[in-house]
Amino acid sequence: MKKYNYIVSVIMLAFSGYIFYETSTYDIGTSFQKNPAIWPQFLAAALALLSVALIVETLFTRSAESAESVIDWKSPGMKKVYIMLGLLVVFVVLLKIFGMLIALLLLIPAIEWVMGCRSKVMLAALPVGLVAFVYVFFVVIMKLTLPAPIWA
Repeated sequence: MKKYNYIVSVIMLAFSGYIFYETSTYDIGTSFQKNPAIWPQFLAAALALLSVALIVETLFTRSAESAESVIDWKSPGMKKVYIMLGLLVVFVVLLKIFGMLIALLLLIPAIEWVMGCRSKVMLAALPVGLVAFVYVFFVVIMKLTLPAPIWA
């Protein structure tokens, strides 16, 4: 697993560097949130910090299983990972076509279903509650514009 930890850490460090590069060109807006680059840069810094922490932990951890662990790429857990990645791709497409709120209304129950939730109440209540929270917090309180549908 050490090899995979190093690979993921380097990829995430590169990704956080790219986020810093992209957000360095953001203009300061007139909305309630004066600098739109603050939140992505905060997340990028957290990602970089956690990547460095994973490298340090991997360096100083003596694994009981000195033989490298092999990832079973066809296990049920990995199949869930593939499905989740597919859902993210579908979310991005739906985000462009229908906008943020409708795409979230479809993504959240799909994630719940993949993770094993079969409660009809939770499959309906959680997406509605989260979308309402996103709308109230980001649109009403913070006065931000969410990604709109392609026709808007």
